[in-house]
Amino acid sequence: MKKIFLMLAILAVSQLVTAQNSKKWSKRAEPIASSWVLGAGFNTVNNSGAGFKELSNSDHWAFGKIPFYGSVETNFATKWRAKATLSFNYFKDGKAFNGATLKGESDGGNDAGYAAFDLAAQYYFLESKKYEPYLLAGMGLSHFGDYSTTQDPFIVVEPLTVVTLNAGFGINYWFSKTWGINTQVLGKWSLGVKNNNHSQASIGALYKL
Repeated sequence: MKKIFLMLAILAVSQLVTAQNSKKWSKRAEPIASSWVLGAGFNTVNNSGAGFKELSNSDHWAFGKIPFYGSVETNFATKWRAKATLSFNYFKDGKAFNGATLKGESDGGNDAGYAAFDLAAQYYFLESKKYEPYLLAGMGLSHFGDYSTTQDPFIVVEPLTVVTLNAGFGINYWFSKTWGINTQVLGKWSLGVKNNNHSQASIGALYKL
């Protein structure tokens, strides 16, 4: 899955550069933000405790059981949209989690469930008929379920919910007036808790009402 996200990110950037040098890149006759936009797709979460080190290590990224998200957004000013996102995932056997390695259910331990609700303001800094790159910032709640580590004897860590400050970037590509695709990368910094800073990447479909 990591390779798929990387390939999609490279494709999005290459398409953006191509569009800038073609007739497709022209200003809209209306603001970028228009009506309501619904989104749904897949996400992956990194809570390894390694910061920006080894981001390409697949053992650091969660993608299990229910790696889904849903979102809704609407405009509140020219080039600005407000967005709410609900996402779910699971950290399973062998995944790095806050500097430890998980001993998941299939190995006699306990997986770590993940759920998050995030609110963000998105700024669309370029105007295009098809491409919509943006920056976003906001805050949210992230919940980590109880989990087991590979220590001997293994430790069961209690569930934890943290408030996070979020920042990231993404891009929308519209195939038609109503259907599109979104890719996004988000960093989440927890407040009042030493650990549990994490990052999240997603890809999904968009439908404009």
